[in-house]
Amino acid sequence: MRRPSVWVVLLGSLMAVAEATITIVDDTGAQLVLPRSAQRIVSLSPGATEMLFAAGAGSRIVATVSGADFPDAARQIERIGSVSALKYERLQALKPDVVVYWKNLTHELVVESLNKIKLPLYEVSVRELQDIPRSIERLGRLAGTSGAADLVARELDTRIRALPPRPAAPTGPRVFYMIWDVPLYTVGSRNAMSDAIARCGGQSIFDDINFPAPIVEFEEIKRRNPDLIIMAAPPITSRDWRERWNRFPQVSAVANRRISHFTDSRLTRMGPSAIDAVPELCRHMAPLLAGVREQ
Repeated sequence: MRRPSVWVVLLGSLMAVAEATITIVDDTGAQLVLPRSAQRIVSLSPGATEMLFAAGAGSRIVATVSGADFPDAARQIERIGSVSALKYERLQALKPDVVVYWKNLTHELVVESLNKIKLPLYEVSVRELQDIPRSIERLGRLAGTSGAADLVARELDTRIRALPPRPAAPTGPRVFYMIWDVPLYTVGSRNAMSDAIARCGGQSIFDDINFPAPIVEFEEIKRRNPDLIIMAAPPITSRDWRERWNRFPQVSAVANRRISHFTDSRLTRMGPSAIDAVPELCRHMAPLLAGVREQ
Protein backbone atom coordinates (compact mmCIF):
# COMPACT_ATOMS: atom_id res chain seq x y z
CA MET A 1 0.00 0.00 0.00
CA ARG A 2 1.39 3.38 -1.01
CA ARG A 3 2.21 5.67 1.94
CA PRO A 4 1.05 9.35 1.74
CA SER A 5 3.75 11.86 0.96
CA VAL A 6 5.17 14.23 3.57
CA TRP A 7 3.40 17.13 1.83
CA VAL A 8 0.02 15.41 2.03
CA VAL A 9 0.51 14.74 5.74
CA LEU A 10 1.63 18.34 6.32
CA LEU A 11 -1.33 19.74 4.37
CA GLY A 12 -3.70 17.57 6.37
CA SER A 13 -2.18 18.82 9.63
CA LEU A 14 -2.50 22.44 8.56
CA MET A 15 -6.14 21.92 7.58
CA ALA A 16 -6.84 20.34 10.96
CA VAL A 17 -5.30 23.32 12.73
CA ALA A 18 -7.33 25.76 10.60
CA GLU A 19 -10.55 23.91 11.39
CA ALA A 20 -9.70 24.06 15.11
CA THR A 21 -9.50 27.87 15.14
CA ILE A 22 -11.99 30.66 14.60
CA THR A 23 -11.40 34.10 13.12
CA ILE A 24 -13.27 36.96 14.74
CA VAL A 25 -13.58 40.50 13.38
CA ASP A 26 -13.98 43.24 15.99
CA ASP A 27 -15.78 46.58 15.68
CA THR A 28 -12.76 48.22 14.04
CA GLY A 29 -12.35 45.52 11.37
CA ALA A 30 -9.30 43.97 13.05
CA GLN A 31 -9.10 40.18 12.93
CA LEU A 32 -8.52 37.98 15.96
CA VAL A 33 -7.75 34.26 15.68
CA LEU A 34 -8.71 32.11 18.66
CA PRO A 35 -8.59 28.35 19.20
CA ARG A 36 -12.31 28.38 20.03
CA SER A 37 -15.06 30.81 20.99
CA ALA A 38 -14.06 32.85 24.02
CA GLN A 39 -15.00 31.10 27.26
CA ARG A 40 -13.08 33.40 29.62
CA ILE A 41 -13.51 37.12 28.90
CA VAL A 42 -12.14 40.15 30.70
CA SER A 43 -14.11 43.32 29.92
CA LEU A 44 -12.42 46.67 30.51
CA SER A 45 -15.42 48.92 29.89
CA PRO A 46 -18.82 49.28 31.60
CA GLY A 47 -20.46 49.64 28.19
CA ALA A 48 -18.72 46.57 26.79
CA THR A 49 -19.72 44.60 29.89
CA GLU A 50 -23.36 45.55 29.36
CA MET A 51 -23.13 44.55 25.69
CA LEU A 52 -21.56 41.19 26.54
CA PHE A 53 -24.50 40.45 28.85
CA ALA A 54 -26.90 41.47 26.08
CA ALA A 55 -25.04 39.11 23.73
CA GLY A 56 -25.70 36.20 26.10
CA ALA A 57 -22.07 36.08 27.24
CA GLY A 58 -22.36 37.51 30.76
CA SER A 59 -21.44 34.18 32.33
CA ARG A 60 -18.19 34.20 30.33
CA ILE A 61 -16.93 37.42 31.97
CA VAL A 62 -14.32 36.52 34.60
CA ALA A 63 -13.37 40.12 35.46
CA THR A 64 -14.31 43.69 34.67
CA VAL A 65 -13.61 47.24 35.87
CA SER A 66 -15.14 49.70 38.34
CA GLY A 67 -18.32 51.29 37.08
CA ALA A 68 -19.52 48.14 35.34
CA ASP A 69 -22.71 47.84 37.39
CA PHE A 70 -25.35 47.03 34.80
CA PRO A 71 -27.11 44.67 34.61
CA ASP A 72 -27.30 43.74 38.29
CA ALA A 73 -25.42 40.49 37.65
CA ALA A 74 -22.39 42.54 36.59
CA ARG A 75 -21.98 43.72 40.19
CA GLN A 76 -20.96 40.19 41.17
CA ILE A 77 -18.02 40.05 38.77
CA GLU A 78 -14.49 40.51 40.08
CA ARG A 79 -12.99 44.01 39.61
CA ILE A 80 -9.39 44.26 38.44
CA GLY A 81 -9.09 48.06 38.36
CA SER A 82 -10.50 50.88 36.29
CA VAL A 83 -10.27 52.21 32.74
CA SER A 84 -7.13 54.10 33.83
CA ALA A 85 -5.34 51.52 36.01
CA LEU A 86 -5.38 47.72 36.10
CA LYS A 87 -4.07 44.94 38.33
CA TYR A 88 -1.97 43.33 35.60
CA GLU A 89 -0.73 40.36 37.64
CA ARG A 90 -4.30 39.43 38.46
CA LEU A 91 -5.34 39.96 34.85
CA GLN A 92 -2.70 37.49 33.67
CA ALA A 93 -3.49 35.01 36.45
CA LEU A 94 -7.09 34.84 35.23
CA LYS A 95 -5.82 33.48 31.88
CA PRO A 96 -8.54 35.09 29.76
CA ASP A 97 -9.16 33.86 26.24
CA VAL A 98 -9.64 37.51 25.24
CA VAL A 99 -9.62 41.02 26.71
CA VAL A 100 -12.46 43.22 25.44
CA TYR A 101 -11.73 46.92 25.70
CA TRP A 102 -12.91 50.29 24.39
CA LYS A 103 -9.71 51.87 23.11
CA ASN A 104 -10.68 55.54 23.15
CA LEU A 105 -12.32 55.20 26.57
CA THR A 106 -9.41 53.27 28.09
CA HIS A 107 -6.29 55.12 29.21
CA GLU A 108 -3.58 54.93 26.53
CA LEU A 109 -1.03 53.61 29.07
CA VAL A 110 -3.38 50.73 29.85
CA VAL A 111 -3.67 49.93 26.12
CA GLU A 112 0.14 50.02 25.77
CA SER A 113 0.52 47.65 28.73
CA LEU A 114 -2.08 45.27 27.29
CA ASN A 115 -0.12 45.10 24.05
CA LYS A 116 3.09 44.34 25.95
CA ILE A 117 1.68 41.37 27.86
CA LYS A 118 0.40 39.96 24.56
CA LEU A 119 -3.08 38.86 25.58
CA PRO A 120 -5.63 38.54 22.76
CA LEU A 121 -7.39 41.90 22.42
CA TYR A 122 -10.82 42.70 21.01
CA GLU A 123 -11.81 46.33 20.51
CA VAL A 124 -15.34 47.64 20.94
CA SER A 125 -16.24 50.86 19.13
CA VAL A 126 -19.63 52.58 18.95
CA ARG A 127 -20.11 55.88 17.16
CA GLU A 128 -23.90 56.00 16.89
CA LEU A 129 -26.81 54.24 18.55
CA GLN A 130 -27.34 52.09 15.47
CA ASP A 131 -23.82 50.67 15.94
CA ILE A 132 -24.81 49.02 19.23
CA PRO A 133 -26.81 46.10 17.73
CA ARG A 134 -24.01 45.34 15.26
CA SER A 135 -21.45 45.37 18.08
CA ILE A 136 -23.58 42.92 20.07
CA GLU A 137 -23.79 40.59 17.05
CA ARG A 138 -20.00 40.57 16.77
CA LEU A 139 -19.59 39.91 20.51
CA GLY A 140 -21.96 36.99 20.10
CA ARG A 141 -19.66 35.51 17.46
CA LEU A 142 -16.70 36.09 19.77
CA ALA A 143 -18.34 34.21 22.65
CA GLY A 144 -20.15 31.59 20.57
CA THR A 145 -23.56 32.95 21.61
CA SER A 146 -24.74 34.23 18.25
CA GLY A 147 -28.25 32.84 18.64
CA ALA A 148 -28.96 34.99 21.68
CA ALA A 149 -26.96 37.96 20.42
CA ASP A 150 -28.66 38.14 17.03
CA LEU A 151 -32.10 37.98 18.65
CA VAL A 152 -31.26 40.89 20.97
CA ALA A 153 -29.74 42.87 18.09
CA ARG A 154 -32.97 42.61 16.07
CA GLU A 155 -34.98 43.79 19.07
CA LEU A 156 -32.64 46.77 19.54
CA ASP A 157 -32.96 47.65 15.84
CA THR A 158 -36.73 47.87 16.35
CA ARG A 159 -36.30 50.15 19.36
CA ILE A 160 -33.91 52.42 17.48
CA ARG A 161 -36.37 52.76 14.58
CA ALA A 162 -38.96 53.96 17.10
CA LEU A 163 -36.72 56.89 18.11
CA PRO A 164 -36.71 60.26 16.33
CA PRO A 165 -34.52 59.88 13.22
CA ARG A 166 -31.07 61.43 13.21
CA PRO A 167 -30.86 64.31 10.70
CA ALA A 168 -28.31 63.86 7.93
CA ALA A 169 -26.87 67.26 8.86
CA PRO A 170 -28.02 68.55 12.27
CA THR A 171 -28.80 72.27 12.16
CA GLY A 172 -30.67 72.72 15.44
CA PRO A 173 -29.63 74.80 18.46
CA ARG A 174 -26.01 74.35 19.55
CA VAL A 175 -25.56 72.15 22.64
CA PHE A 176 -22.57 71.77 24.92
CA TYR A 177 -22.75 68.53 26.92
CA MET A 178 -20.49 68.71 29.97
CA ILE A 179 -19.30 65.38 31.34
CA TRP A 180 -16.80 66.70 33.89
CA ASP A 181 -15.26 69.97 34.98
CA VAL A 182 -11.53 69.39 35.67
CA PRO A 183 -10.40 68.49 33.12
CA LEU A 184 -13.32 69.69 31.03
CA TYR A 185 -14.72 66.62 29.26
CA THR A 186 -17.45 66.64 26.63
CA VAL A 187 -18.69 64.34 23.84
CA GLY A 188 -17.29 64.13 20.33
CA SER A 189 -18.68 62.55 17.17
CA ARG A 190 -17.82 59.00 18.28
CA ASN A 191 -20.25 59.04 21.18
CA ALA A 192 -23.83 57.80 21.42
CA MET A 193 -24.70 60.96 23.37
CA SER A 194 -23.87 63.10 20.34
CA ASP A 195 -26.23 60.92 18.28
CA ALA A 196 -28.93 61.24 20.96
CA ILE A 197 -28.61 65.05 21.05
CA ALA A 198 -29.05 65.19 17.26
CA ARG A 199 -32.12 62.93 17.42
CA CYS A 200 -33.61 65.27 20.05
CA GLY A 201 -33.24 68.30 17.77
CA GLY A 202 -29.92 69.80 18.83
CA GLN A 203 -26.35 69.61 17.61
CA SER A 204 -23.32 68.98 19.79
CA ILE A 205 -20.86 71.84 19.35
CA PHE A 206 -17.93 69.39 19.36
CA ASP A 207 -19.43 66.92 16.92
CA ASP A 208 -16.50 67.65 14.60
CA ILE A 209 -14.01 65.99 16.98
CA ASN A 210 -13.46 62.35 16.01
CA PHE A 211 -13.21 61.07 19.58
CA PRO A 212 -15.75 59.79 22.13
CA ALA A 213 -14.88 62.01 25.10
CA PRO A 214 -12.42 64.81 24.26
CA ILE A 215 -10.96 67.31 26.71
CA VAL A 216 -11.75 70.89 25.66
CA GLU A 217 -10.93 74.41 26.85
CA PHE A 218 -13.28 77.09 28.17
CA GLU A 219 -12.03 79.54 25.57
CA GLU A 220 -13.02 77.18 22.76
CA ILE A 221 -16.48 76.73 24.26
CA LYS A 222 -16.90 80.50 24.41
CA ARG A 223 -15.87 80.74 20.77
CA ARG A 224 -18.39 78.10 19.69
CA ASN A 225 -21.05 79.84 21.81
CA PRO A 226 -23.59 77.12 22.70
CA ASP A 227 -27.30 77.94 22.94
CA LEU A 228 -27.75 75.29 25.61
CA ILE A 229 -25.46 73.71 28.21
CA ILE A 230 -26.36 70.32 29.66
CA MET A 231 -24.33 69.13 32.65
CA ALA A 232 -24.06 65.40 33.31
CA ALA A 233 -24.08 65.81 37.06
CA PRO A 234 -26.44 65.47 40.03
CA PRO A 235 -28.02 68.68 41.42
CA ILE A 236 -25.38 69.49 44.08
CA THR A 237 -22.45 69.09 41.70
CA SER A 238 -24.20 70.87 38.86
CA ARG A 239 -24.88 73.83 41.17
CA ASP A 240 -21.13 74.28 41.59
CA TRP A 241 -20.58 73.93 37.86
CA ARG A 242 -23.31 76.48 37.14
CA GLU A 243 -21.62 79.05 39.38
CA ARG A 244 -18.49 78.59 37.34
CA TRP A 245 -20.41 79.25 34.12
CA ASN A 246 -21.89 82.45 35.52
CA ARG A 247 -18.51 84.08 34.99
CA PHE A 248 -19.07 83.89 31.21
CA PRO A 249 -22.21 85.97 30.48
CA GLN A 250 -21.10 86.41 26.87
CA VAL A 251 -22.00 82.76 26.20
CA SER A 252 -25.54 82.56 24.82
CA ALA A 253 -26.60 79.66 27.08
CA VAL A 254 -25.43 81.56 30.16
CA ALA A 255 -26.97 84.88 29.11
CA ASN A 256 -30.34 83.22 28.49
CA ARG A 257 -30.18 80.92 31.54
CA ARG A 258 -30.33 77.75 29.51
CA ILE A 259 -28.05 75.67 31.68
CA SER A 260 -29.53 72.42 32.97
CA HIS A 261 -28.40 69.14 34.46
CA PHE A 262 -29.31 65.74 33.09
CA THR A 263 -27.85 62.59 34.59
CA ASP A 264 -28.45 59.21 33.03
CA SER A 265 -25.64 56.66 33.24
CA ARG A 266 -27.26 54.62 30.47
CA LEU A 267 -26.23 57.23 27.89
CA THR A 268 -22.72 57.80 29.19
CA ARG A 269 -22.11 54.03 29.47
CA MET A 270 -23.08 53.62 25.78
CA GLY A 271 -24.42 50.10 26.21
CA PRO A 272 -27.75 48.91 24.76
CA SER A 273 -29.77 50.60 27.52
CA ALA A 274 -28.64 53.96 26.07
CA ILE A 275 -31.36 53.48 23.45
CA ASP A 276 -34.06 53.54 26.14
CA ALA A 277 -32.64 56.73 27.66
CA VAL A 278 -33.05 58.84 24.52
CA PRO A 279 -36.79 59.65 24.94
CA GLU A 280 -36.14 61.04 28.43
CA LEU A 281 -33.29 63.20 27.09
CA CYS A 282 -35.59 64.50 24.35
CA ARG A 283 -38.28 65.38 26.90
CA HIS A 284 -35.68 67.20 28.97
CA MET A 285 -34.32 69.16 26.02
CA ALA A 286 -37.64 70.01 24.32
CA PRO A 287 -38.64 73.15 26.32
CA LEU A 288 -35.07 74.44 26.31
CA LEU A 289 -34.71 74.04 22.54
CA ALA A 290 -38.14 75.60 22.00
CA GLY A 291 -36.98 78.65 23.94
CA VAL A 292 -33.93 78.98 21.68
CA ARG A 293 -36.05 78.77 18.52
CA GLU A 294 -38.49 81.39 19.80
CA GLN A 295 -35.77 83.99 20.29
